[in-house]
Amino acid sequence: MVNKKIGLLQLASLTFFLTTSSFPLFIEKIINISKEDTIISIILGSVLVILLFKVILKIRKSLKVEKKSLKIIISLVYLSFFIYLIIESTNFIKSSFLTSGNFYSILILLLLMCLVASNKSFKELTSLSLILSFIFIPLFIINIIGSSFSLDLTYLRVPFSNSILSIVKGSILFFTYEIIPLTLLLFIPYKEIDGKKKQDKYLYLALIVGILVILIQYLLLYFSSSINLLTNYNYPFMLVINSLSSTFLLGRLSYIISFYLLFSLLITLSLIICIIKQLIWNKYTLKTQD
Repeated sequence: MVNKKIGLLQLASLTFFLTTSSFPLFIEKIINISKEDTIISIILGSVLVILLFKVILKIRKSLKVEKKSLKIIISLVYLSFFIYLIIESTNFIKSSFLTSGNFYSILILLLLMCLVASNKSFKELTSLSLILSFIFIPLFIINIIGSSFSLDLTYLRVPFSNSILSIVKGSILFFTYEIIPLTLLLFIPYKEIDGKKKQDKYLYLALIVGILVILIQYLLLYFSSSINLLTNYNYPFMLVINSLSSTFLLGRLSYIISFYLLFSLLITLSLIICIIKQLIWNKYTLKTQD
């Protein structure tokens, strides 16, 4: 008999991508606020995310959204976030990969891809996340190795160079960008996951790994570029990827890492559409067998 439930590793992989996928899009905004103290903002924001994630895990065990008005409000919130995220993703693609491409053509193509992917079930999306996570591991190691050739410790800056207010603003912005995608887990039914007793441990581990990956990615960026360059570059994360292109054989893999980033964004965008469909039309609820 085919198991229609979502596996723990599948759900953990999805959690990991919800944590990390939009990092290339929002890091520039946090750097512009916190400047040299961005790492402090990321750490403080991460602590807030971890604390609230505990609440999310507790709520999702018994969450039932039955009132139509509440479903509409939640759907509108996610729709607003989807519109913002897909526009940012389109700008990211145009700026980093298709500089001569038409913005609206890229937007329509990305939207069509999201609509097609959203026709899959939660289980299929989480399975895709698991596959991508296995691809991510060697790519992440390659990213670290390739970027290490351009690291310069002279870029180390004195902490708390900016005001506490700037640090707090940066941490709140980081928290906001992280927690909104993670709330999507509330709408993947708790009872339809294998290993109910171990769910919290797996999801917490996936969240912490995702945050560690973000910290490592930022440190690679921090020690490879001046703060002036980081604040004037639209998507500074691409500086790390582009640095691989000048690193012997690893340069060929920079394109693969770039496409991997786009696929991880696609998962988040598609999941938002799935959740909205579930809230409005009550679709994509898995029928599990006891």
